[in-house]
Amino acid sequence: MKELALNEPGRTILAMGNDAVVRGGLEAGLGYFSTYPGTPASEIGEGYVSLKEEFPHIHAEFSVNEHVAAHGAQGASWAGVRSMTAMKHVGMNVAAEVLHFAAYTGVNAGFVVVIGSDPGATSSTSEQDDRWYSLHTHLPLLEPADIQEAKDFTKLAFGLSERYDLPVVLNAPSKLCHNIGSLSLGPLPAEFPSAGRFEKDPSRYINLFAGSVANHRRAMENAARLAAGAPSHGLNRVIPGTGPLGFISSSVNFLYLMEALAILGITDAPVMKLGMTYPLNTGEIAAFAKGLERIIIVEDLEGFLEFQIKSALYGAGVTVPIEGKSIFPPFGELDVDLIVRLLAERLKKPLPKAMSRSIELAAKHTADIPPRQGSFCIGCPHRATLYSVVKATGRNAVFAGDIGCYTLSCLPPFSAFDWVTCMNCGVGIGQGIRQVMKEGDMIAYVGDSTFFHSGVPGLINAIQQGASMVLMVLDNKWVAMTGHQPSPTTETDVDGRKLNPVDIKGLLKSIGIKYVRTVDPFNIKAATAAIKEALRQKEGVRVIIAEAECALQYGRRLRYEKPGYEVYYQIEPGICQKCDECYVHFGCPAIRRGEKGGAHYYYIEEASCLNCGACRDLCPNSAISRVEIKRGGKKEKAS
Repeated sequence: MKELALNEPGRTILAMGNDAVVRGGLEAGLGYFSTYPGTPASEIGEGYVSLKEEFPHIHAEFSVNEHVAAHGAQGASWAGVRSMTAMKHVGMNVAAEVLHFAAYTGVNAGFVVVIGSDPGATSSTSEQDDRWYSLHTHLPLLEPADIQEAKDFTKLAFGLSERYDLPVVLNAPSKLCHNIGSLSLGPLPAEFPSAGRFEKDPSRYINLFAGSVANHRRAMENAARLAAGAPSHGLNRVIPGTGPLGFISSSVNFLYLMEALAILGITDAPVMKLGMTYPLNTGEIAAFAKGLERIIIVEDLEGFLEFQIKSALYGAGVTVPIEGKSIFPPFGELDVDLIVRLLAERLKKPLPKAMSRSIELAAKHTADIPPRQGSFCIGCPHRATLYSVVKATGRNAVFAGDIGCYTLSCLPPFSAFDWVTCMNCGVGIGQGIRQVMKEGDMIAYVGDSTFFHSGVPGLINAIQQGASMVLMVLDNKWVAMTGHQPSPTTETDVDGRKLNPVDIKGLLKSIGIKYVRTVDPFNIKAATAAIKEALRQKEGVRVIIAEAECALQYGRRLRYEKPGYEVYYQIEPGICQKCDECYVHFGCPAIRRGEKGGAHYYYIEEASCLNCGACRDLCPNSAISRVEIKRGGKKEKAS
């Protein structure tokens, strides 16, 4: 990561796509960065935070949600400091209100919005196509294809933002965000921004009545100016060809397309690569289409380019047939193999023998590959919490799921999750169901980060409407699922630095919740009893805070805060009744099954175990022992 701070123009380093975005901001003289972490864009925030020492002028923060992050970056831009906000694609839904106004007010310094998209939903609950937002917001949209373009387009985006008085969106799919390749560094600025200054301008910043209409018109005029100047920016280019069939593509799909054409032996086709996919220059598109008999558009998801290009060419009087989504699916993720197969089918070309053979072998052997189910990490407090929930309810309840590591609760052995859609779908949907479902129990989940992201308004509504439910706040102190960024409840960073945690219990009481209990999830018996007691209360919202730090982050902090003793757990074979409670129902991966003399037994794999102790607490036969060893090797006590 520190290589990103080098001021050695022309030097080539290995970098991830997200790293390239970070470097582009540094070369552009960024002064403000904000994000709510979300895969595949999380590493952008990690990058800026890790470079605080080298670039102390940059304010870099993990905001409580994308709406807040976008507003903060907009404010810094108004104050004359180049700013960036980053989020995953579904985060755009949260930031959309801010960004729908962003073109109206314009910028005072460059303002760039980075979206990590996720075709194929490899790390998301949806694969929405954020490109369509530009048709509503009038925000220009850049789509880099490779590592170098991720850096270069980011840097260029700041200049375009200032030149055309518009925030600029950089859209990068997960395959680019997390790909690694060569990155040639450019120069860093000789001077970095000093403190900003806000200049009042009511005609721009106060959007009311006729002023809002005037700003809407100005935003559209700015987008039209950018479209007219598109050919001069070098973002779009054409690979010439003499054939009658042309192709248009963008982002990483351009690279996939070029490889696919080579595999199929199509060497004469002209290809247009669009780096700026909104707004499009009609003349540029029409010039490419001139003389072609057919155009095929290769893009992920829902035909954003196809929609615009058909409209543009129709308006220009060009009648060349255009295909896109009639060939490629509007869902899932494209790759070279899929593009080759679908193009070969449409163009009636035979697949290369090697590819036909690989498809045949894949179909034959895929079923033999053992499935791998998602699971909580070893030592995760959520595993213990969900075990207690299942024991307390017997699964005889409605389980209001939400977004976070605990979403894995929908899988065996717990199967205690009835829905998951978006952030705060647990309390948000659950309190609505509760108003019409008069009988039965409801357990809702929310993590500490999701709680502060968007959980508080829904919870307040549930309180006001008298919804009856038990809310489990799973406070593991980190935004763990997206890379262990600090959450508002983080007390100590992994380097030992003390932070300013928010008191969830105090906040809950301040908004009117009278029943609040805090439990240690690893104390299974106490946690189970607390859940049963909360369910018995029946009236209103009752909250149980399951508070224990993420096991991975706790382990990392031990490098700075070494305890005075070590703890080990082991299963005593002479006492174990093989009841399967720890191995099957709790499902800890550190508990293993062995075979000896034709019989099976269970043991704890010492190298994997993180010594949370939950297994010992839940064992009905007292077959798991705990040993404490004082550092230095002297045995202190056993129990």
